[in-house]
Amino acid sequence: MKRSLFRLILFVSLIAGVCGVGVAWAMLRPLPLHGDRVVHIARRTTMSRAIDSVDAQCGLPTPMIVKMVSRIVVRVTQKPVQYGWYVFSSKDTQWDVVIALVTGRHRPATRVTIPEGFTYREIASVLHRKLEIDSAAFIEWCENDSVVQTRAKGAPSMEGYLMPETYDMLWRDDASAAGDKLAEQAKKIWSTATSTRSRNEILTLASIVQAEAAVVSEMPRIAGVYVNRLRTGMHLDADPTVQYGQGQKKRVLYRDLAEAHAYNTYMHEGLPPGPICNPGVDAIRAAIQPEKHTFFFFVARGDGTGLHRFAHTGAEHMENVRLYRNARR
Repeated sequence: MKRSLFRLILFVSLIAGVCGVGVAWAMLRPLPLHGDRVVHIARRTTMSRAIDSVDAQCGLPTPMIVKMVSRIVVRVTQKPVQYGWYVFSSKDTQWDVVIALVTGRHRPATRVTIPEGFTYREIASVLHRKLEIDSAAFIEWCENDSVVQTRAKGAPSMEGYLMPETYDMLWRDDASAAGDKLAEQAKKIWSTATSTRSRNEILTLASIVQAEAAVVSEMPRIAGVYVNRLRTGMHLDADPTVQYGQGQKKRVLYRDLAEAHAYNTYMHEGLPPGPICNPGVDAIRAAIQPEKHTFFFFVARGDGTGLHRFAHTGAEHMENVRLYRNARR
């Protein structure tokens, strides 16, 4: 009896071992591909359906075994399938496929720099050009009332609430995921700031400073000019706000100053409704801690340095304007 039981245990162990070797051999089989294959896994896709998607594009040698193993992996790791675009090649095995789906490996990432002072529409163009992210969908996300209420309450859009920086971002990622990443970084930066003014006021002022300043060292002084104007009730008279209201960056002409829109700071007192671009950290710091002085005017030197001449009075300013025009000639 004991001998029979021993033989049975030995037989079962042998069968289990053979099955284990067979599964291991199957999982280590390479994908039968010539060149790369791109596979899209949608949000909230189950592992079984994700395997089906990979199988449809790559032709898995043993999809049923892959599904069986993947169920065990999901149960052990307690990780959901990572959505996004995957790239597989003949160097990848079926085991690589399973691991990729739970870790997000094989999703191409690209380093992208969002320049300071870009509008959300310009950012949308960068994301489309560098990552093939849907630019129209990104713009729609930036203008979505629900998104704005959650992330930029009190602002007209997500303008100003997207942090210019260098990011590692996924190729063909969802527009909302890209927007969330930029907005989260902006929120992180703001969490370290201290100001008695609202976030929207600071970012609006910072965006104007960002648009006006070509040299970082002048940002606090330019911010101080606008703070002086706000304090005394003067119009900001900022050309970049007029350009933003017109929807194009071009030289501001006298006739443009008569256009009645909310961003025309030649017509309306105080700050415009919201930021006119997405300012960087230096501009935000300048808006929070502007230089204290008695300047009310500034104009570019026109000598290629990007610097400005500052004035206390209108008469001084007109003399600086004359110097600018002479330099331009």
